[in-house]
Amino acid sequence: MKHSIIRTTLAALFVWGALSGCSDDSVTKPEDTNQAPTLPSVSTMKFNLDFYGVAAPTVDAQSLETGRPSDTMLQSAAGGDHENWINAYVRAVYIYLTTFDMLEEPIGAFAYAIHSVPQKQDDGSYLWTYIFVDKEIEYSVFLFGTPKLDTVEWRMEVSSNDPALTLDHFLWFSGESKRDDTGGYWQFFDPIDETNGVQSARIDWVNGLREDTMTITANGVGYPNEGDILTFSDSRKTGSIEYFDASASLTSSIIWHSDGTGSLTVPDYNGGAQACWDTEQRNVACE
Repeated sequence: MKHSIIRTTLAALFVWGALSGCSDDSVTKPEDTNQAPTLPSVSTMKFNLDFYGVAAPTVDAQSLETGRPSDTMLQSAAGGDHENWINAYVRAVYIYLTTFDMLEEPIGAFAYAIHSVPQKQDDGSYLWTYIFVDKEIEYSVFLFGTPKLDTVEWRMEVSSNDPALTLDHFLWFSGESKRDDTGGYWQFFDPIDETNGVQSARIDWVNGLREDTMTITANGVGYPNEGDILTFSDSRKTGSIEYFDASASLTSSIIWHSDGTGSLTVPDYNGGAQACWDTEQRNVACE
């Protein structure tokens, strides 16, 4: 739970303005409703790698550890003429695993909410309560959703029997989602004791008509990766992962297209120049 995003992970920050209404009361008071708000999809917290759409290479342990394809992997994957694509895929998998390593437990706990029946509370919020077990550690989860005029405010508290750090109604994350499912944000926290924590990462998400975007910002003050930003975008025909390394002020990117072509641009590969592949994922000169 105290993992941090490794510097080779990425994200970008989208800020939604505060909800405006006819009066301050329309913002602060829950909407009067007897229907529980709809839970946002887990996909608002975690992107997937389905974009490749082709037979992906098997990533071995050495490649997963370093974030670079091993010699064995390169030699076993149709020769060196697929090196650009293989490099991009290994780096994408590495980004995915290292980014969500620190968020694994709260995201996993949130996914279980769909199996629980929410109960309305006296303050107008709805409460989902259930048990989530991960790696033999039992978490008692309390997920609150408070309907507002156009949004829903979310808060997850957790208690656990983790021998390393027992938790007692610790705020695991908070957030907000739009009622029309077009966007929102999640703010995650790392515990410092049983009940208190500090912010660690923020996810902003947009479900657009033409493009879906998820951004992950490492916003833990004093963390080694503070300010690092990962941006994942999918426009149905084109997708991308972009990473901004705040400490080095460098940006890396992986771009793919629905026809199987794509490119990789990172400081430590191909002299930092763009490296491309064709519809059969073979190395090709970039246009």
